[in-house]
Amino acid sequence: MRPGIVTLTTDFGGVGPYVAAMKGVLLGMAPGVAIVDVCHSIAPQNILEGAFVLEGIVKAFPEGTVHLAVVDPGVGTARRMLAIRTAGQWFVLPDNGLITGVAGLYGVEAAWEIANPRLARGEVAPTFHGRDVLAPAAAHILKGGDPAELGPATERFVTLRNFEPTPAERGCIGEVIFRDAFGNLITNIGEAHLAARPSRDWVVEVGGRRIDGVARTYGESPPGSLIALLGSTGWVEVAVVNGDAGRLLSAGPGATVWLRPKS
Repeated sequence: MRPGIVTLTTDFGGVGPYVAAMKGVLLGMAPGVAIVDVCHSIAPQNILEGAFVLEGIVKAFPEGTVHLAVVDPGVGTARRMLAIRTAGQWFVLPDNGLITGVAGLYGVEAAWEIANPRLARGEVAPTFHGRDVLAPAAAHILKGGDPAELGPATERFVTLRNFEPTPAERGCIGEVIFRDAFGNLITNIGEAHLAARPSRDWVVEVGGRRIDGVARTYGESPPGSLIALLGSTGWVEVAVVNGDAGRLLSAGPGATVWLRPKS
């Protein structure tokens, strides 16, 4: 029953022909494929943000799904492109750290370099490998092609050091890695970092503001309250109830976040 599902995650935005061009290649090479747009509003060249988004979607998709991700500031350079199998799914992406969150949570079953020019489009633009190299590789996998035909197997891939917070002061120092459409600031501090003590006994500090305790839901505090809570993706996020934390704190991706025990 091939082809199956392919997801798209990019920093292309909603303007221009770029996303549609990749979809056209996929549909032409793997007719009938179901294309799911995950996110095309990754901040330009923000690999960390892309890695966060990819890590957050794995559990929602069935075995065999192919995830095509293009956040690629090194396009056209000697950086590699990879097809990685993990959690029963596939990730087709540049080797620049986009796989960090997924690999950290699920490990990697196998990986291949995408290096076979015969599987690329006839003309490969040095500035659009997403359309000309990565999309054809994804189509090859969707059709059940042998991943070894893509290129040599590999056991190495780039990971991002700042995907994990730094241990400090019986807590940790992290950062905001994603600002969602509601203005919630999602951090790289996860559920495991809260395990040492009850949620109410933590302090979260960001943008010069202190938040006592990590809430379970938005509704535990009145509208306008600045809160921290464990979000649906398993990461601590800072939010304003019925408001915009990013605007209130003038903060976004890259902002430092401290997690400390109450003194």
